[in-house]
Amino acid sequence: MRKAIYTVMAIVTVALFAACNKDSAHVNMKFTATAESAKDSGKISLAGHTVRWSDDDTISIYDASLNHAIYYVSDGVGTSRCEFAYHSGSRLGSGPYKAVCPSSIHTNATQVTLPAVQRTVDGSLTTLPMYAVSSNDGLMFYNLCGVLRFRLSASASVALSTIAVTTTGTNIHGTATIAGQGTALTLSALSGGDVAMLACDEPQSLASPKDFYMYLPAGTYSAFRVLLTAADGSVCSKNATGNIVVERGKITTIALSSLSFDAHRFSVSRTKTVVFAPGNLQYIGSAATPYWKFADRHYDYFGTTTGQNSSRTDVDRDLFGWGTSGWNNGNYWYMPYNTSDSTKTPYSNSVGNGYGPKNGSSYYCNLTGSYANADWGVFNAIRNGGDASYHWRTPTHDEWSYLFKTRSASTLNGTANARFALATVNGIGGVIIFPDSYVHPVGIALPVNINNASASWLSNTYSDADWTAMDNCGAVFLPASGYRKGTTVRLVGSDGNAWSSTYSSVVGAYNVYFGSDSLTTDNKGSRYMGRSVRLVRD
Repeated sequence: MRKAIYTVMAIVTVALFAACNKDSAHVNMKFTATAESAKDSGKISLAGHTVRWSDDDTISIYDASLNHAIYYVSDGVGTSRCEFAYHSGSRLGSGPYKAVCPSSIHTNATQVTLPAVQRTVDGSLTTLPMYAVSSNDGLMFYNLCGVLRFRLSASASVALSTIAVTTTGTNIHGTATIAGQGTALTLSALSGGDVAMLACDEPQSLASPKDFYMYLPAGTYSAFRVLLTAADGSVCSKNATGNIVVERGKITTIALSSLSFDAHRFSVSRTKTVVFAPGNLQYIGSAATPYWKFADRHYDYFGTTTGQNSSRTDVDRDLFGWGTSGWNNGNYWYMPYNTSDSTKTPYSNSVGNGYGPKNGSSYYCNLTGSYANADWGVFNAIRNGGDASYHWRTPTHDEWSYLFKTRSASTLNGTANARFALATVNGIGGVIIFPDSYVHPVGIALPVNINNASASWLSNTYSDADWTAMDNCGAVFLPASGYRKGTTVRLVGSDGNAWSSTYSSVVGAYNVYFGSDSLTTDNKGSRYMGRSVRLVRD
């Protein structure tokens, strides 16, 4: 795999040679390649960097007839000038030739697939997509993407595991079409293509400043969020206060210093703390391969998305019947799109009578222990939450109660143990939950009616910019996203619910309820109803 070696050089230069091999059809097939020069108009290299080739590098080359062959490094490992020998594929005829590096991202001669998850050993840039077109054996490679450099340091020793980025309006992974000589890249309209992640094969210490690199297509990224996850499961999220601009062939640096992962911790018992997901859980059923993700922002919700109140499988959802993780509990398989009306018919499509995980003939089962896989966050990989199963879970009823009623927390605006406040954020009603250790951002109005479950949420009104600052300080917001009763979505913007993992009866489960002037953690609701899910991580 190629590694970016950081030097004082401003031009990236590479050379490709197809070495002789035993297949006579490929004898004397040679390609010489150089990268775009920074000094030429409209051509930009990654300033200060050069590419060194490794012994596992591969390139894909197409000829004029779209015959395709893969070439491997044969000589020059560790240098910027290297020979590549034929490895597999068709015999190449006459040009023009089109080459993609690395070969793993090629889809065809004019398309590549940018991955949702990029991997690194130590944070360095290990892959940089490039493309070359030529009518002869001289190939000029162009960078297809720009690079984000995250310069991170923590207030305490933290071993970083993943960096997830989320944006709105600009896709950052998926199938991309290459234009011209490779100087432009257009990603097709992909549902959910607004999430990408860098995963460290080995946790990296943030005790001192350290750089991490991701490549992204050029674009202006709005509502840009960075979610950092440590090896111990703690998280730290940051929101950009403006747009992030990524230019092809250039490095954009995002410096985040004195990061506090503790600022995002919430006590849910005398001995346990958790971190909250940065948004409500969403199921993207409209994607070619459905997947789970967190909402881009705390206050986002789908509302009355067409089909969410049906049993269609190809609809995006964020209101779920209880225990609809997709786990097959024997014959009881509750999918995120399972639904029913308000009678005692099942919300499972596969059984005649059911209300969630079943233990023999009993429905008295929590989403814990032997039935933990019925919990959405346990069973499923969350794309922008680590992209692996068993990372997240739903709070229990006792944990929600402790969070809102009992835990010790900071003093805020004269109120000791400030735990929550009903509020509107960006015009959306809901409840703000303050972390155990919270320092309100300077210049933002202090919350009032703190810990008052019957206060009006109009008493605290915050703009999107206000919330960005509060979110960066660790606050969490649950929006009033309504609920689904049977096949009707109701009270969007007026009422909010968040499921717990605890049953209340054979047909019910506990949830947190909040309205414009009320909040309770003891609400009991029918399991077939679709409610919001906000996951936590221990």
